[in-house]
Amino acid sequence: MEFEQIARDLCTADPAGFIPARDREAAAAKQRGDDDLAAALKKLRKPTTAAWAVNLLAAHDPAALRTLLDLGERLRSAQRELRGDDIRGLAGERTKTLRDLTDRAAALAAEHGHALTETARQQVELTLTAALSDPAAGREVQAATLAKPLEYSGFGLDELAVAAMRRTAQRTSRQAEPLAELREELRRSDAQLGEAADALETAERAQREAEDRCEELRDEIDELREQLAQRRDALEHAEGEQRELRRSAKAARQRRERAQRDRDAAAERLRSAEER
Repeated sequence: MEFEQIARDLCTADPAGFIPARDREAAAAKQRGDDDLAAALKKLRKPTTAAWAVNLLAAHDPAALRTLLDLGERLRSAQRELRGDDIRGLAGERTKTLRDLTDRAAALAAEHGHALTETARQQVELTLTAALSDPAAGREVQAATLAKPLEYSGFGLDELAVAAMRRTAQRTSRQAEPLAELREELRRSDAQLGEAADALETAERAQREAEDRCEELRDEIDELREQLAQRRDALEHAEGEQRELRRSAKAARQRRERAQRDRDAAAERLRSAEER
């Protein structure tokens, strides 16, 4: 529970401070002797802007998120029972709910200092769609610890409606010959949908890999910046010590020169005394 709470706090705070905050928490856990917690915290990745916006939504408006997940349950129930009319009736509610929650997440992100780009808004909506469609994804979103957006490769609502209508048509085809043409049309549509889904999955996989690499590079840049700041501090400290050593050396030379002059003067006075 401690890890989940710390992770939630880190993933809903300003992403710009994620890495130093994460490292502080890991160091504190290690100092307390909790090496497992420290190791788990160090594995946390900085959320993308879209993932962070969804985390904010889950943390600040859990009731709205619960409404989305309840809608997903009703859609799955309608699908299982082949209630095509209910599926079509829920289509408008689904569209409005996703739009409203995407707007809410964008507003929260702006309130916390980071306005969403259009691409980030689309990623937020895809993540919320995944939460609506898949209970496991819904639980991930509710945890408010996402590091990157989610996607769902299964049926969306429109495909669910088509599937329900297709099964209904198959059940009644023995009584209505004209439905054969509809079945063939649906078959062709399914084939086209499969091809499009495959192409989309390939493109999305490439995008995810690119985003993952970008996140890794951002983390590396942040860590290098921290190392650079530490080295600058060390350089400034060394330069200060060098200046102090130079001042000390100069003062020592001046003391040596004064001592040399005093010795020469004393030697001169001794010679004068001996000549007398």
